Amino acid sequence: MSVDTAAGVGLAALLLVCAVVVVHVRVRRGVPLGLGVGGGAVRELGAGLAIGSAAMTALAATLLVTGLADGGRVGFDPGRLGLGLVVLGGAAVVEEVVYRSVLLTGLSVLTRRPVLALVASAAVFGAVHLAGSPDATLVSGLSNAMGGLMYGVAFLRTGRIWMPVGIHFTWNFVQGTIFGFTVSGETAYSGAFLHPTVSGAGWLTGGAYGPEGSVLSLVARAAIIIMVLLATRRGRRLGKGREGPRPAMTPARGPLRAIVSRRPPSAG
Repeated sequence: MSVDTAAGVGLAALLLVCAVVVVHVRVRRGVPLGLGVGGGAVRELGAGLAIGSAAMTALAATLLVTGLADGGRVGFDPGRLGLGLVVLGGAAVVEEVVYRSVLLTGLSVLTRRPVLALVASAAVFGAVHLAGSPDATLVSGLSNAMGGLMYGVAFLRTGRIWMPVGIHFTWNFVQGTIFGFTVSGETAYSGAFLHPTVSGAGWLTGGAYGPEGSVLSLVARAAIIIMVLLATRRGRRLGKGREGPRPAMTPARGPLRAIVSRRPPSAG
């Protein structure tokens, strides 16, 4: 068995275990899975869309203004725009259900340590992206792992997938479909408006992997985590629905305590 095959089997087994755990705690204990659409879900989604758009626009603008990329050919491709909306939107929902609602929730229940589960699920998320593209680099792997952190923080803070879905979708959609950059080594959904070219060292521009393979993306992702924490800080939460974080997610100790929402659990 090759290393890639073994890794794939290991990931599938981990997801299966977490799925079983998630279904068990949902059925037996009424633990919410973060899929509720009532209450503040729309506000959380809107906040995620705004946060992701702002961060990726800033990253793309930095590349263009500094000359690390040029705007290239300008034109409107409605087919590419529609494809990006549908595929990247669907992918954001599916990945957040798999990696946050199933994997992060399952690991949180198993370990009873949400911060440990957050870090572990982010590492898995980064590793999957690192293995999934021939253009991936150590920098892109680190960036994707940070992506797992920022989506996970949004999930833990709101108790639902909708803020991370919004961030995830706009991170990819603005990067590729709007600004025309490569997204995780893929160009099929890029270039509805712009067709830029990049120049310079790959660690600075992201190279063939796209801007999220750049060290600049680490700054953008850190900014997103800060924005999520600010948007969900105590007393100013965007979501006011009945669904809260799962009972197994006890607050973390020390400075990481702020990552975990303190709202009381309820079914949803």
